[in-house]
Amino acid sequence: MALSCNNTLFPKPFFTSCSSQTQGTHFSNLPQPTKQDPIFKIKGPSTLSGHITISGSKNASLPLLAATLCCSGTSLLHNLPNVSDIQAMASILSSLGAKVDAFDGKMMVNSDGVGKVEVDLEEMKKIRGGFFVIGPLVARFGEAVVALPGGCNIGKRPVDLHLSGLRALGAVVELRQVLVLQCYRDGKVWARAANGRGLVGGKFRLDYPSVGATETLMMAASMADGTTMLSNVAKVMEPEVVDLARFLTDCGAWIEGAGSDNLIIRGKRQLYGSECVIKPDRIETGTFMLAAAITRSCILMSPVIPSRVSCLIDKLSQAGCKISRLDQQTLQVSAHPSHIGYDLKSFDIKTNPFPGFPTDLQPQTMALLTTCTGSSLVEESVFDNRMTH
Repeated sequence: MALSCNNTLFPKPFFTSCSSQTQGTHFSNLPQPTKQDPIFKIKGPSTLSGHITISGSKNASLPLLAATLCCSGTSLLHNLPNVSDIQAMASILSSLGAKVDAFDGKMMVNSDGVGKVEVDLEEMKKIRGGFFVIGPLVARFGEAVVALPGGCNIGKRPVDLHLSGLRALGAVVELRQVLVLQCYRDGKVWARAANGRGLVGGKFRLDYPSVGATETLMMAASMADGTTMLSNVAKVMEPEVVDLARFLTDCGAWIEGAGSDNLIIRGKRQLYGSECVIKPDRIETGTFMLAAAITRSCILMSPVIPSRVSCLIDKLSQAGCKISRLDQQTLQVSAHPSHIGYDLKSFDIKTNPFPGFPTDLQPQTMALLTTCTGSSLVEESVFDNRMTH
């Protein structure tokens, strides 16, 4: 079985004036997902070979798209992955009044026309990442009405840290139940600036270094009046937090605290649209690395940022895989018997926030461990329902 997906590595930078291109853009230009059978039927055993091009990070793209709501003017994002979550987030932005146009792996967003602060309930059910818009909406427009997030069911994923943090920045936040078919369910969050104008700087310590809460509060604080101090945040070396902080800074925000558990953010009254390239997806990278190991194959992949998958590289090397960096952004992963000379050995993992072992790679890794010699211990410390696989 050949594995070949030789797409363009990174789209060429788009230098045409964003403001002129925004005129006449249409959300209908977004690529529509194709209908597929939800069941994969795979006949083995087979080996994989060839080169795979890694898509842009989905987990970085979603908060970056939400952050465009903070900005006046047009933002341009390159290398967005063509997945349903991105389509759903674009739909949410469009429903609020933003102009969204997608072309050649890029997405252009102009939020100057946003006239709504309430996200459609059905749109919010599609993805958990839609909840990111609450921070930008209440920060820029003084109000937001957002349904509780939908998405995958992998365990408790509360938003209490998001809401408590917004309260610390001067928001009045209420959680209400919505009457649907004579039954109260589908909770919505109402958030508004208590002073009637906008958020204000404040201090807040997260009980847990949640990536999502850190990103929500970072966006909100970037437009708050005054200085905000956030402590016990997801470390700014967490890849998705790094990407969001860089984008907000390019838009005019002032954020300090890279590499620490604390962030200091001086709010700006206005941010401006910017341009960024989405970094390659570390979970997709890791999944294909594990695919090579499971099938005892040898494959190449790029673009890759090795430091973002270093934990998995260490574990696979410990098992006996041969992992080579062919150039600055290309990895070769081999578990082929002719390369390793023996079978793969077992190893233990415990999931943790970055730079620990990613929870999103735990199921794939467990599949690999069923094929390794010896006993392995898999410990999940992030999501209580992740073991349902």
